[in-house]
Amino acid sequence: MDPSAAAQITIQHSLEKHSETQVYVHPLLGENNLVTLEGKEWKMWRGIFNPGFASGHLMSLVGGMVSDTVCFTEILSEYAAGRNVFELEEAATRLTVDIIGNVVLDTPLKAQTSENALLKAFRDQLQWMPLSNDMNLFRRYNPMKWFVYRANTRIMNRYLDELLEQRFADRQQEEKANTKRSKPIIDLALDMYLKETGQTGASALPQQFKQSAIDQFKTFLFAGHDTTSSTACYIIHLLSKHPAVLEKVCKEHDEVYGSDTTKAAEAITDDPWSLNRLPYSMAILKEVLRLFPPVSSVRKGDPNVPIHFDGKEYPTDGFMVWPVSYAMHHRPELWPNAEEFIPERFLVKEGDPLFPPKGAWRPFEYGPRNCIGQELAYIELKIFMVLTLRDFDIRPAYEERDELDGKDRSRLTVKGDRAYQILIATAKPVLGYPAKVTKREG
Repeated sequence: MDPSAAAQITIQHSLEKHSETQVYVHPLLGENNLVTLEGKEWKMWRGIFNPGFASGHLMSLVGGMVSDTVCFTEILSEYAAGRNVFELEEAATRLTVDIIGNVVLDTPLKAQTSENALLKAFRDQLQWMPLSNDMNLFRRYNPMKWFVYRANTRIMNRYLDELLEQRFADRQQEEKANTKRSKPIIDLALDMYLKETGQTGASALPQQFKQSAIDQFKTFLFAGHDTTSSTACYIIHLLSKHPAVLEKVCKEHDEVYGSDTTKAAEAITDDPWSLNRLPYSMAILKEVLRLFPPVSSVRKGDPNVPIHFDGKEYPTDGFMVWPVSYAMHHRPELWPNAEEFIPERFLVKEGDPLFPPKGAWRPFEYGPRNCIGQELAYIELKIFMVLTLRDFDIRPAYEERDELDGKDRSRLTVKGDRAYQILIATAKPVLGYPAKVTKREG
């Protein structure tokens, strides 16, 4: 896939999402989700939720993200004391779920410290969704799955309905008391909705807004569950293989927050914008997302939108058009030493051979249908890096996992790497990235 070809179907002409996307995600996210909505309806709801995901507003919510990440580091300390193999992706997923609960609904879901009915139903729903390469016809077409889908959907919708009603009641009390505080994303979205529909001052939560908010929350949960958590795993994985890069990024954190790591959480909370003073950390994030992009966008061909490439015209009508970010990110014609982990690609100036070609880096896509939560992902992951990398050594433990399972999977590699991606809704590290962690000394 070429960047110019991808731009033709995502920027110059933003093709609709393919109908197969609806078939796949509707049982999980509902019909009103931002991933599959189109036209005026998509534009309205995207506009309603955009303000809450603006970088400036997200910075006002950093304190909650820091608190959730501190909880994560306490859990890592417990794993370090026990010296046990654990699934890093599971731990990171629970962290992202807690963060989403706080920033979207101002609600502590406590997924890291207890079982959560919403998360349980959500993950059960994922388990019943067919894998793209699943050749087991019974599993793919099992009629029981539709009963499971409905049951899990009822659980999730009821749970979120109660949270939204509680948030609306709390919001009204805060307005009466003239409480000044940072608003969660859902409050800004409701403000926009009430303004656009002429319902300012409504005494009850509008039903249309509630149903859309339920589906959007599941969408945000899906994004954090499946993308931010897997990226956190690959940050750890690549830094464990490149100690010089790890040392350099830890030095950057020392320079910005001081060498006393116990004060880092408070320092970030007091000055959230300090996260923008971490260029090397950001370069690492971008290089990790280049090598291990978690998602890409599947579009529906259009009779009026051919693709022009290399002097030829290719029709798209009747085709599923897929700008595959993984393939583009690994093309040696676009990326010198494409298989190597080189964060400096994203620090060099234009004209340098390593400088990224325009439009070639697209883990969040480009155009109007780009990822609404990319700024949130950046903030989450930078906090994750600052609060974990200097205190913990985390390494992959695939061999230990094989011993525990009594299986020899040593031959199962991609490009010689045990931590290859598999597709479970989105691209995840195989086996949930089994890991072991120790506390760093000094």
